[in-house]
Amino acid sequence: MRIHFKYLMAIGAIIGIMETANATPTFMITDGVNTVLVPDNGVGDSNSAVGQVTWIGSLGNWTLNVDTATTYPALGTLASPALDLGFNAISNGAGGSLWISFSANGFGPTMGMTETATGGTVMGAGTVAFSTFGANSNTLFDSTNSLSSVGPFAGPAFSNSITGSLLNNQGPYSLTETVQITSAGASSISGDASFSVPVPDGGMTVMLLSVGLLALGAFSSIKKRHLAV
Repeated sequence: MRIHFKYLMAIGAIIGIMETANATPTFMITDGVNTVLVPDNGVGDSNSAVGQVTWIGSLGNWTLNVDTATTYPALGTLASPALDLGFNAISNGAGGSLWISFSANGFGPTMGMTETATGGTVMGAGTVAFSTFGANSNTLFDSTNSLSSVGPFAGPAFSNSITGSLLNNQGPYSLTETVQITSAGASSISGDASFSVPVPDGGMTVMLLSVGLLALGAFSSIKKRHLAV
């Protein structure tokens, strides 16, 4: 899958929302030529709820977009982050590509397994891919570390869910999710994509603690042998 990370980095530099403890969660929609930035409760946000951003409009060959993204404090916590992105995009006969990204920061401390899920429909010749990123810079739209990637999926319907690796981070860090839609012509593509790090249950916590204790024991044994020599 080819997600154009350069757009994320370029927009992050342009808007200048860098390294703050809690910047405003922000939508970015781009076709590679035209770009719309929609901060939570800022210009273009038709949703008054804090932690939820909704944008409705047109962009290039994409004649109608209805996109809603949700995160803390409306969804999840700083220690157990969650981002959810719902999208509906209609393209004209020219088609093209569309990147819908949502980013928030200030998360952590976090310890848990990442979970990614997406599903939706494709009417016409189109595909959908989904990626998530994290960054210790705590900068919105920083795509330094890839956390998950699924797709691309074709129609008429698609769905996928995966459990990723352990995310153990003291924070603060940022999270970004990006949906890439590509269409060869007229199409209507809609769906939902989510990323979360649920708090580990009791069994998972015990397992992680046991792994840590084993590592500590191994280190102590090596240290003793080294001192004996």
